[in-house]
Amino acid sequence: MRDKFGREIGSFRISITNKCNLNCFYCHKEGHNSNNGRYMTAEEIGLIAKTSTKFGVRKVKISGGEPLLRKDICEIIENIKDEKIKDISLTTNGILLENLADKLKDAGLDRVNVSLDTLNPELYKKITKFGDVNKVVNGIKRAIEEELTPLKVNFLAMSINIKELPEIMEFCRDVGAILQIIEFIPLKEGLKKYYYDISSIENEIKEKADKVITRKFMQNRRKYILDDGLEVEFVRPMDNSEFCMHCTRIRLTYDGYLKPCLLRDDNLVDILTPLRRGENLEPYFIECINRREPYFKL
Repeated sequence: MRDKFGREIGSFRISITNKCNLNCFYCHKEGHNSNNGRYMTAEEIGLIAKTSTKFGVRKVKISGGEPLLRKDICEIIENIKDEKIKDISLTTNGILLENLADKLKDAGLDRVNVSLDTLNPELYKKITKFGDVNKVVNGIKRAIEEELTPLKVNFLAMSINIKELPEIMEFCRDVGAILQIIEFIPLKEGLKKYYYDISSIENEIKEKADKVITRKFMQNRRKYILDDGLEVEFVRPMDNSEFCMHCTRIRLTYDGYLKPCLLRDDNLVDILTPLRRGENLEPYFIECINRREPYFKL
């Protein structure tokens, strides 16, 4: 199914909790910060995910908060599994990943994205408040051993950590991870001092690249293949009409609302209430898709 702007729906990002074991200063909480106490069960998440396949969804990404805090995370993955869903991935801060990687793989998870903004233990604690970066590193290595791959390292480029990028690149090269360099979106006024224009970094890596791939099905992202085998992707959402033009994603909030756009919280569609009433969920997906419109326009 296409929205009013001709964009197909292909992926579904499901937030399963708003809780986290870190307190990163930049966290946008998936653009949804309600406190109504509603949570979806593993079975409810599975039903909603399976309904999404009727509208073209073939990829599901599980997120949080920190999704590994849910004790039923493996049950959630098992409920999402469906022959029409070709890829189930999970984004995590990696703190709990080392001890769960094998169980996640057995449950049916295909791959993981791990947030890693620095390898410096002091700076990591400054960014996350509580985190131990060594646990993240061990989690990444363990996940690769369990073939939760291709594993992507999400590096959020900010003024506070941009000097750490060469070390992150070397780490990704050594362990065999793909590096995603993500442009920081300062949604709050006090965060603008952390914004860093990643154009110069992209130009520098582009000059060194053996191959450049434009991923049209992934919001026209550019992937650069370096001669040492490292793959680097750039994600640039800020004021980017092209990013919105190629968006194929809808979202599900942890408390059961379909979310047409990450950057808006005023056009949600409640799907958990009708599910619990035993209603057909398809009209609610149609309404969500009809509410989709580009946040950044030409």
